[in-house]
Amino acid sequence: MRNDGRVLVLQHQDDDPPGNLALWLDDEGIDWQLVDLAADELPPLARHRALVVLGSRESVLDPVEPWALPERAFVRAQTKMGTPVLGICYGAQLLAQILGGAVHRSSQPEHGWTEITPVHPEAPFAEAVRGCWFEWHEDGISLPPHATLIAENQHVQAFGHGRHLGVQFHPEITSGLIHAWMVSERRQRKVAKVGGRPEQILEATHTLHRSAEQAARRLYRAFLDGADG
Repeated sequence: MRNDGRVLVLQHQDDDPPGNLALWLDDEGIDWQLVDLAADELPPLARHRALVVLGSRESVLDPVEPWALPERAFVRAQTKMGTPVLGICYGAQLLAQILGGAVHRSSQPEHGWTEITPVHPEAPFAEAVRGCWFEWHEDGISLPPHATLIAENQHVQAFGHGRHLGVQFHPEITSGLIHAWMVSERRQRKVAKVGGRPEQILEATHTLHRSAEQAARRLYRAFLDGADG
């Protein structure tokens, strides 16, 4: 079975929507469908042009949400059917596990803006992940077999596996979403744990968000070009 060119986007929670990804898909005239797993059923299995798996407060190490295991089976089936997957943060961790890698609890969570430089500039997607990106994760990735490391600091930040791409950062995040996150007491506590302050993040966001959204559009185009190749 084949879905006729649709990009499927899986969302896990209200405060982590597709953000600027949705704007880019609309601007490009790309047929896409959003599935909010907190409220919607997964669609019938069909091969898609691409699948995007967004972030979540859920951890792949301790799946407790009722959608977690069905989603895992769905994403695994999509990879076997040949659907290219873009995994973002939680989505990257889930993709890594499905492809045979591992995820571990990190002793160095990342909450805030981080400069990402490819370690292998010749690797597919390398230039697409170069930039300053917003991070929000507490788990780290060990690469799946046959994956290509694209960028890392103390964490794997981006990896490729055929036409799949996993990134630990949040290209889809917008300035408005970051402002909403920074008034959340839960997220304020996480920022404090890594020695940061919400005010610092908001100051950096004011400086960086426009260039980050432009970089996000380059990343989406590179991924979809690779998916279509």
